[in-house]
Amino acid sequence: MVAINAASGAQYALPNFYPDSEFVDLGESWDIKDRDALLAMIARMTDDGHARELSGAYWDNARLLPNEWQALVDSLDESQQVAYRYVAETILVCGSGGIRAWDLGRMSFLARIGQLNGWLSLEENLWLHTRLSLRARYYYQGWHSYLAGFLVGRCYWNCLGHEQPTEQALCISRQGSDPTHRALVRELSLSPAARFDELHWDMELDLPEKPESLEAFDWS
Repeated sequence: MVAINAASGAQYALPNFYPDSEFVDLGESWDIKDRDALLAMIARMTDDGHARELSGAYWDNARLLPNEWQALVDSLDESQQVAYRYVAETILVCGSGGIRAWDLGRMSFLARIGQLNGWLSLEENLWLHTRLSLRARYYYQGWHSYLAGFLVGRCYWNCLGHEQPTEQALCISRQGSDPTHRALVRELSLSPAARFDELHWDMELDLPEKPESLEAFDWS
């Protein structure tokens, strides 16, 4: 999310995302106008976001024999076949975790903007991020597969507005040339600020206790 918004001044290591902003309006883009709405969105979308739509397909592709997978795809309607073909084409780069990184990355963004807007404290933001990080390390084996899952997820999300299967398939096939996606990959690959080579994926995590202010937030 920082790479997408780098031109607007977003910084990787800043807890509140934007160094020169005092408030970011999430009302129009997210329908979030206060702390309660922010926490509700994070709680829902982290585990039940867009990744849910493809999680079964990624799991099936990872465990089925090729002939079993093809038989499954043949049994689906045309719209489902588009999604399942997309899964088969992308699982080698993102793994069976699929596009969960797309949801995790966006919820990280929301938590950081929540601190920027004064809805979350640094301690609350940090605790939410430790929960996000545990999920990321459960579903992915390293930065490469996690970042691939995020990008693959964004490409899928970018094409959700097409109701006709042929239109959705065409949209998906064109995502590699999307200027935003190309800029995203270039930023993550070339920017020294990203520093993924220096940040070990399996580093030991110092997991804090849940802040008392989040006790009502029923989330593991």
